[in-house]
Amino acid sequence: MPDVFGIGTSALTSLQQAITTTGQNIANVNTEGYSRQTVDFTTRTPERNGSYFLGSGTQIANIEREYDRFLTQDVWNRTSSSAYYADLATASGRVDELLGDTTTGIGPALSEFFAAMEAVANSPTTLPERQVFLSEAETLSQRFEYIDTRLSEFQTELNVRITAAVEDVNQFATSIAELNEQISLQAASTNGSASSDLLDLRDQQVKQLSRLVGVTTQIQEDGSLNVFIGKGQPLVVGSTPNSLTAAPNTLQPGKLDVFLVSGTSGGQGNITSLLSDGELGAALDAGSEVIDQARRQIGLLAAGITITFNEIHQQGFDLNGNTGIQMFDPAATEPLINADGSAGLTAAINDISQLTGDNYRLNYTGVDFVLTNLTTRVSEVVVPTPDGTDLVIDKYGLEFRFDATPTAGDTYIVEPTGTSSSKFGLLIDDPSQVAADAGIEEPVGSGINVAAGPGDNRNILELLALQDRGVLVDGATYFDLYTNTSSTVAVQTRRATTLANTEASLLSSAESRQGNLAGVNLEEEAANLIRYQQAYQAAAQVVKTAQEIFDTLIAATD
Repeated sequence: MPDVFGIGTSALTSLQQAITTTGQNIANVNTEGYSRQTVDFTTRTPERNGSYFLGSGTQIANIEREYDRFLTQDVWNRTSSSAYYADLATASGRVDELLGDTTTGIGPALSEFFAAMEAVANSPTTLPERQVFLSEAETLSQRFEYIDTRLSEFQTELNVRITAAVEDVNQFATSIAELNEQISLQAASTNGSASSDLLDLRDQQVKQLSRLVGVTTQIQEDGSLNVFIGKGQPLVVGSTPNSLTAAPNTLQPGKLDVFLVSGTSGGQGNITSLLSDGELGAALDAGSEVIDQARRQIGLLAAGITITFNEIHQQGFDLNGNTGIQMFDPAATEPLINADGSAGLTAAINDISQLTGDNYRLNYTGVDFVLTNLTTRVSEVVVPTPDGTDLVIDKYGLEFRFDATPTAGDTYIVEPTGTSSSKFGLLIDDPSQVAADAGIEEPVGSGINVAAGPGDNRNILELLALQDRGVLVDGATYFDLYTNTSSTVAVQTRRATTLANTEASLLSSAESRQGNLAGVNLEEEAANLIRYQQAYQAAAQVVKTAQEIFDTLIAATD
C-alpha cells in the first residue's frame, strides 16, 4: 500500500532531477549547438486499495532534448548553400576585379595599342611612332601574361582550399562515425535512449561538415546517423567512415579531382562532378566555371589577335622593303593536348572565326570517334577523313590529326586556347620591321611583282581596321570578346553575391526557427527553477509531515 513518505520522497527525487536538468540548460545557454532539455513527469503505478486506487507518487518518464529533424536538416542545407555562394562570390569577384582593372586589364592596353598603330598610319616612314607602337604591343603582351599568371595563382589557391576541405571532411567523417558508435552502444543499453549531449555534439559535427559540402542524413534503428554527400555518396555508414582524397586530374594536371575512398574495400571513385554546395563545391565550381572559362576566353582573344595580325602583317613590307614577318608568336595558337592513348594526336586552329574557346574530349570507343564539348557537355560521333596514313577530323574551327588509328578507350583532352595567353608574345623588336607598306605592283617580264612603295600606309590601315572587324566567333571584334568575357564574370559575381545574401538571410531564419525550439530561454528556465524549487519545498513538507505522523504513531504505541 502506498504511503505518504514514499510519495514525498518520489517527488523529491524527481524534482531534484528536474532542477539538475534546468541547471544544465542554464549552464549551457552559450554553448553552440546545445539543445534545451525538458523533463517529462509521469505518475507512478497506482496501487489498489479495495474498491479504489491510491496514487503512489511521481517519477521521471524521460528527459528529452527539444529537437526537430526537419528544422535541423534545413539549417544544414542553408549552411551549405550560404557557404557555397559566399565563397563563389569571393572567387568570381576577384576575377571580375582583375579583368576590369583599368591599370592591369587588357581592354585599356588594347585601346592604346590601336591608338599607337593609328599614329604609325599617319606617319608610316618615321621611327618614333613605330617604336611607340612596338612598346604598346609589348605592353599588351605583358597584360595577357599578367592576367594568365593571376588566374593561375587563383587556381592554385583554390587547389589549396580543395585539399584543406577534403582533409576537414575526413576529420568530421571520423568524428561522426565515432559518435555513432557511442550513441548506438548507449541506445542498446538503455532501450533506445542516448545522451542528449552526444546527440547535440554529433549534430554540431554534421553542421560543420555541411559548411564544407552538401549533406543528407538517414537515422538508423540503433540511433546511428548515416551521412551522404553529393548525389547520395556515402561518407559515414554507422560507425564506418569513408574518406575523400584530392588528386590531379590525369588529363588536366592543373586541376584537382576528388575521389571517395571506401573505408571497407579501399576502392576509389571520382565524385568531382557529383559534389555540390559548401566550400568544397564552391572551390570546384569557381575553378571550372569562372577561372577556367575566363582563361579560355582571354586565350581565345590572344589566339585571335595572333592569327589575324600575323596574316595581314606578312602581306606587307617593312621600312627596309622586306616582306613582313610574323608579328606575334604563333605558339599562342597551338592547342594543348593531354593524351591517354596509343595514337599520337595533334591539333591546329584552322578557322579562328569558328573557334569558341571551349575545351574538348575526343575518345575512341573501338568503333566510333566521340567528340565532347566540355562546356556544353554535348557529345557527337565524328567521322575522320583519311589523309595518307593520318586520320583527320575537321570540327569547330579545329583540325584534329591522328598519326594512327587509336585503341579502344583512348581519350584525349584538347584545350585550344587554355594556354594561349601565357604564350602570347611580340616577335618584333626593330621598329623598321613593322610592315606598314602594302606594296605596289610592278610588271616583271610576263608577270607582276609586288614591291615596297615608299610612304605607303595601306597595310597598317588594314591592321588598324581589325579593331572594328568581326573576325572572331559570332562576328565579335577583339573588344567585343573582351567585354563579353568581363561582363560574363561580372554577371556571375552579381548573381553569386545576390544569392549569398539571400542564403545568409535564409540561414539566419532557419537558425532562428531552430533556436526558438531548441535554444535556452533564461527567463523560462528561471521560471521553471522557481516552480521546481517551490514544488521541492512542498514535497519536503510532505516528507516532514509523514515523519511526524510516523513519530506520533510510534509514541502512541509506547
